[in-house]
Amino acid sequence: MKKTLLFLSLLAGSNLVFGQNPPQNNIKAGFTYILFGSGDLAGFNYYNEYNRRLNRFLTFAPSLHFGYGAKASDYLRSTKASFSVDPNVFISPMRFEKSKIRLGVGPSLRFLSDSHPSSFGLLFNGGTALPLDKDYLITPITYTRPLNYWTIGYTLLLEAELHFTRHWLVGTRASFQNYASGETALNAGLNVGYRF
Repeated sequence: MKKTLLFLSLLAGSNLVFGQNPPQNNIKAGFTYILFGSGDLAGFNYYNEYNRRLNRFLTFAPSLHFGYGAKASDYLRSTKASFSVDPNVFISPMRFEKSKIRLGVGPSLRFLSDSHPSSFGLLFNGGTALPLDKDYLITPITYTRPLNYWTIGYTLLLEAELHFTRHWLVGTRASFQNYASGETALNAGLNVGYRF
């Protein structure tokens, strides 16, 4: 009987010790400002991410991203929508009690849908039927059908996290993505997460 009570008290004590450990994994939702290409198409990017701790310094973090960017110049408008899957790995070289810095890298698979003007022009008033007070007339703008394609590339990330309660955290992130198609994406923004 004494052995049974001793065993049960040790089991209960180990459970209490285990219960005091900080949560290991988390899920995040983030919102970033995104620059597509050379930065001429600006917009927003929303992502969800699951972080699975591998050891004290390494984390596996697959994420889904939804982005949109646009540029308007006078009568011309270009747009770009995207969806990407990014299975990243983070290393945390700087860890403190309630915060850490993370560096990440990983492949990226992105679907893009581009729409941009394909033709427009000017008709000059030189013997045409244009009104005499008009020097030129802009011809109608035609837009290409959206160009839809998949491309593969890589992601580089820098992130700072602050754990303000046992379960909740906030962070700021900057990332650069480069793709085989020549497309690039630069992101900077904020996220919030729940640890479990």
